[in-house]
Amino acid sequence: MFEENDQIELFAIPTFKKERLDQFLFMTMKDESRSYYSRLIKDGYVKVNDNVIKKPSYNVKPHDKIVLQKKFKAPFVIEQDNLEIDILYEDDYIIVINKARNMVVHPGAGNTRNTILNALIDSINKDEFADQERPGIVHRLDKETTGVLIIAKSEKIMRKLSEQFKNRTVKKTYIALIYGHLDQRKGLISMPIKRSKIHRQKMEVNFSGKTAITEYSVLSEGMFDKQVVSLLKINIHTGRTHQIRVHMSYIGHPIVGDKKYSTRSCKNCPEIALHALKIEFLHPIYDKTVSFSAPLPEDLKQFLIKCNINYDFDL
Repeated sequence: MFEENDQIELFAIPTFKKERLDQFLFMTMKDESRSYYSRLIKDGYVKVNDNVIKKPSYNVKPHDKIVLQKKFKAPFVIEQDNLEIDILYEDDYIIVINKARNMVVHPGAGNTRNTILNALIDSINKDEFADQERPGIVHRLDKETTGVLIIAKSEKIMRKLSEQFKNRTVKKTYIALIYGHLDQRKGLISMPIKRSKIHRQKMEVNFSGKTAITEYSVLSEGMFDKQVVSLLKINIHTGRTHQIRVHMSYIGHPIVGDKKYSTRSCKNCPEIALHALKIEFLHPIYDKTVSFSAPLPEDLKQFLIKCNINYDFDL
């Protein structure tokens, strides 16, 4: 697997602070994406101190000798699908869409077609993403969640936007309908989240997990099937998988229709009453703050009417 020709030798200087191996290669080489180097490591093309290291999370230490064997980049092929996508905004650099319910964002194991990325693949610079499994995908929404989503058209733009998400400068506003009444009309949930060891498709609050911060305020209350329901505006300060769903379930107020994190049944309700309403960020080229909003999906509107909740609010 590891050939002894066409190699690159790197050395971590004595004053170097510990850093992930994939991040070290990305920051040192600057010619490929971090995911490219992560895959090289996993495939056994990187040695540290003469030992093959297959963990991208390996911490590089001062004086480490790193030998990198760069392999040929075969283009990553994603087939074009003709799907109806609600495009809110598009320019030469980004696409902003209103994601429909039950649409998958990008291809994955056992699901290579009919995703949002399949529909938009001809609109982005595919050549720049030859090493990417998820070209242009800066952030994601769960399959059942609706709302505003950004797609980058080039790897340069993807990196710039990803940096904003990493630095938590992107403002994301959601609308969620939850079970129950909240005495505290405004609140902040700051509980770490990690993947469940028992149910691998679920996340959970765990104090050994990653920081997760969810801010909420109550917009309105209503009733459905003799149960109190509350409509919330939610801003997330971090972007953990299933973050809002996990946090609301943890405090005893799961999202209506969420079968993964709630045991309550709800007939004729939306499949997860969660909508990414608005996103605000610095345009990666124009250097100005831009904001995009996605209207509530029709099924959620009709359900709010049944609950006697006014959805015509000004945020």
